[in-house]
Amino acid sequence: MASAYLASGLPQTALIVIDVQQAFIDPSFLKRERSTPNMKPNIIALLAAFRAKRLLVIHIHHIDTAKFDPKGESLWNESTHPEGVLPQDYVAPEAGEPVLRKYDRSSGFGAHLVADGATGLKDVLDAQGIKTLILVGQSSAHCVSSTARSGFDLGFSVVVVGDACATYAAGIPDFSGAVQGDSKEGKAWSAETVHGVAMAHLDGDLADVVGTDDVLKCL
Repeated sequence: MASAYLASGLPQTALIVIDVQQAFIDPSFLKRERSTPNMKPNIIALLAAFRAKRLLVIHIHHIDTAKFDPKGESLWNESTHPEGVLPQDYVAPEAGEPVLRKYDRSSGFGAHLVADGATGLKDVLDAQGIKTLILVGQSSAHCVSSTARSGFDLGFSVVVVGDACATYAAGIPDFSGAVQGDSKEGKAWSAETVHGVAMAHLDGDLADVVGTDDVLKCL
């Protein structure tokens, strides 16, 4: 079912691409079980549709600092892994599309324009008259979820495109109570389970969770 938010005025809608960066195609991630196999083509389709309609597209890129990575080991540490913080090719920003960096988990409270290092995401959205946020990217249970929650707290209507977000297996089997067969890669919950639970926690309370086709039909 399409979100009621999508019918409220598409010119007031922004597509926000969260953390689809080179770090996620590092071999250490590629060998892991990941949810949502169609995330890439779905994001490509959404980007093409938004650009064709000249609707706002915003890019968020995560950067780890000493606060989260005191040893400099993170794939998102620009000093030690400069290639990891770059966007993947298929989500490369086009001219005129705002690019923000965040140094915390939530785009809503931690992201600032690369152009000036100071303008926050809410300022960018307010300047464009944006009321509804459409979120895609990685990972479902972390920065996408955090951004959805902060967006809701900041007064925006939030739509999360469930089949254009992805995450990985998670959990601690010793404490999870998982039944045999649920465990993947030594984790308690499969990637699809983690993704589904993340979406369920957002849907109907903090955001509307929809599919790519639901968004495209409204454009």
